[in-house]
Amino acid sequence: MTARSLDGWPRWLAALLMGLLLILALLIVSWFLRACTPVEPSTSLSMLETLAPPAPEAPPDPTPILKASLDGVEADGKKLSAELAALEADIRKKVAHCRPIEPPKPVEPPRPPPVAKAPPPPPLPADRWAQKDLGLLQGCWRLGQDTQGSIDLGGRSEKCAVKAGRICFGTSGRGERRSTAVCPATGTITCVAPITARFGNENTLGTTQPAVQCNPGQASWTGPPNSLTCRRVSDTLAVCRDRLNFEYEFRRE
Repeated sequence: MTARSLDGWPRWLAALLMGLLLILALLIVSWFLRACTPVEPSTSLSMLETLAPPAPEAPPDPTPILKASLDGVEADGKKLSAELAALEADIRKKVAHCRPIEPPKPVEPPRPPPVAKAPPPPPLPADRWAQKDLGLLQGCWRLGQDTQGSIDLGGRSEKCAVKAGRICFGTSGRGERRSTAVCPATGTITCVAPITARFGNENTLGTTQPAVQCNPGQASWTGPPNSLTCRRVSDTLAVCRDRLNFEYEFRRE
């Protein structure tokens, strides 16, 4: 080996090393570029067909088991109902035997026998009527019944509801007679007159009264036509007639 060849050896070695370093640098840069560059996904798919699994076996029918269970429940229910009825009957029987004994009721002392009340005397006894006793008239009497009648009111006539009359006597046969009528247009008309009673010779009772002015003053109550002649019928009833031949029942109020 010559001196010239020895002088060129370091240059060649340096050039080789530089080339290797350059190749290494290119490989490194290439690797970095592959790592940073996005790679499109592969869209190729492979399909593998497999055999379908066998169908599962059908479950067992639960109907027979459920029916047997239901029959058992019904049988238990009937048994329990019979036991309940037996227990209720037993309880009722025991309750009937366990009723408390009622204490004896206090003995009430015997009540005195009721005193018989004497019946009231009849209002028109035959003996007092025959004796012409005016005292039997004492008190108030109902004369006639409610009826309808025409009343002269200052020259015009009006049909009114006439109430039953009322006579109240003192002890001597003197008293007051009252008459009331209700008219549609005039209203209530009240007539009051003094009255005197006397027994006659034919076992009759007669009354007299004067003419009076009624309230309101449109009506008047004449005297003699309203005088009465009464005959006893029973212990409770007499029948009276006025001079216009109207008949009235005469009863105690």
